[in-house]
Amino acid sequence: MAENNQNKNVQTSGPKLNDQMIVRREKLDKIRALGVEPYGEKFEWDHHAADIRANAEELEKNETTVRIAGRIMIRRGAGKAAFAVLRDQTGDIQLYFRKDVLSEKEWDLWKLVDMGDILGIEGVVFTTHTGELTVRVHHFTMLSKSLRPLPGKWHGLTDKEQRYRQRYLDLMVNPEVRTTFVKRAAMMAAIRKWYTDHGFLEVETPVLQPLYGGANAKPFTTHFNALDMTMYLRIAPELYLKRLLVGGYERIFEITRNFRNEGMDTRHNPEFTAIETYQAYGDIEDVIKQTEEIVEACALASYGTTKFTYEGTEIDVKGPWPRLTMAGAVKKYTGEDFDACETIEDARKIADKLHVEYGEFDGFGKILSACFDEYVEAKLIQPVHITEHPIEVSPLSKLDPKDPRYTIRFESYIYGRELANGFSELNDPIDQRKRFEMQVEERAHGDDEAHPIDEDFLTALEYGMPPTGGLGIGLDRLFMLMTDSSSIRDIILFPAMKPETAQEKANAKAAEEAAMAETGNDGFFKPNSEIDFSKAKVEPLFTDYVDFDTFSKSDFRAVKVKSCEAVKKSKKLLKFVLDDGTGTDRIILSGIHAFYEPEELIGKTLIAIVNLPPRAMMGIDSCGMLLSAIHEEEGEEKLHLLMVDNHIPAGAKLY
Repeated sequence: MAENNQNKNVQTSGPKLNDQMIVRREKLDKIRALGVEPYGEKFEWDHHAADIRANAEELEKNETTVRIAGRIMIRRGAGKAAFAVLRDQTGDIQLYFRKDVLSEKEWDLWKLVDMGDILGIEGVVFTTHTGELTVRVHHFTMLSKSLRPLPGKWHGLTDKEQRYRQRYLDLMVNPEVRTTFVKRAAMMAAIRKWYTDHGFLEVETPVLQPLYGGANAKPFTTHFNALDMTMYLRIAPELYLKRLLVGGYERIFEITRNFRNEGMDTRHNPEFTAIETYQAYGDIEDVIKQTEEIVEACALASYGTTKFTYEGTEIDVKGPWPRLTMAGAVKKYTGEDFDACETIEDARKIADKLHVEYGEFDGFGKILSACFDEYVEAKLIQPVHITEHPIEVSPLSKLDPKDPRYTIRFESYIYGRELANGFSELNDPIDQRKRFEMQVEERAHGDDEAHPIDEDFLTALEYGMPPTGGLGIGLDRLFMLMTDSSSIRDIILFPAMKPETAQEKANAKAAEEAAMAETGNDGFFKPNSEIDFSKAKVEPLFTDYVDFDTFSKSDFRAVKVKSCEAVKKSKKLLKFVLDDGTGTDRIILSGIHAFYEPEELIGKTLIAIVNLPPRAMMGIDSCGMLLSAIHEEEGEEKLHLLMVDNHIPAGAKLY
């Protein structure tokens, strides 16, 4: 029997076991030798840690037996007594084990318990002489043996990337993270309650769609084998929800998972949660009111008040919120008046003056929208509705009868971030077709986010859709605000991450150690013999000499990437926040998004020229230049940022 158990614990695949993991597997045999199964059965608990704390006086006075279950997070003491801390989903509670209280078998089992093990506990509540509420353990059972040690500092897993990749560890050791997702669930429940209380029907529409639409975004593409056809993960549910309005539903909502094949940064994840709602016989005023009341309901669910603090700034979401037109907002923050533009050239002159990029075929509306993004969005801290969006960026909303350049649309902003998007929905099928055709033309001019024409949706509109107010809210961004989270990945349980398995990490470490042993360096550089450069084509060397004094005027410095994100409305630019050793952050923009995603560059040590004059790019001053190596391979440009050993401190000068 013992031999079978030993064989059961032998690992023949996967990563190499470290010493602690081997010891824990050895304990499995010892636990089974006691006649105990280390992966136990159902445990009937009757209290959580929070229940014990809430009713401590009564439980202690009556010597009530409590049954609790959870994970051992601290274990201390030797000899005939020991303390431990047990953590369940409500918090921590101290445990007290005594040899003379437990059976001999239980005491032997306790000696085999490690931090991370899950136990079922039966005991009574008392207060120690130091005032610590504690459960005196009368009996306990092993429910699950942990074969891996907890992170080195059990009370805090601090590496952000590890926390996102191993969310189970993050939840295990960081109670505040569990609280964040409890708040998220409470806000989601509050949203559902508001809509059902106001007569809205919750519906579900297809995630796999033969055509994508409802937003300007790039879709994920897949293949439906059974029908042998291309399908798309939805970028928005809008066009299907409107079909339901045609069918006769009057108030509907859907809490959706949307998918957009775009870059990732602190505010964007390719898979995200949103809510879309439609109120037949309503208009923009109805959905503006919805927005204010939904955001207020979320604040009340999280804090019990409409006021909360985000990144040190107090926000009050009590309605009604102020309003600005998009052109009015640009005028307020730049002094430039797009309303006064009579031609496309007038709009281009303003953009040129503001150093805002625009495309050859971009019209008035896209230029106005780009200027708004660059100069206004980040300044909208307190809640505000931005109204009258240009027709070019609003293909599904009604025209403004006062000015056909604009539509009856709004976006809501808090702390410089768009949270909600709504409008009086376009229900004229002829006008809708023209808008779709405009999108097709823009697509032909290089806008890969423009809508295709959905003929079935147009057919539905031709049967008649009532005037409607429609609303979409990005719930992840809303929850970021309500939980004071700096990154969207903080409020998504399993955010999209670049693949990096434990086995890959182990292989990389082994390769580094081998390189160190072979070359005598620290493993940062890989021998060139491992890389095939036979297809690489590089530019010829310069034939002209430059004098040494001229060269030495360039200040080359090591810089460390503190943060990196995609620049909105730019397909090429990444914005780097760098530590250059001065104590003041340096901003550099680099057009390398085609080669790198922002998240993979955070923490890297790069080389920059820091004494170049600032250059305005997309309304942002870029203060320097990051060095890259460029070559050609089979007709395709290849680029590699110049990365150096992380042992080099920020600000180190290159000679």
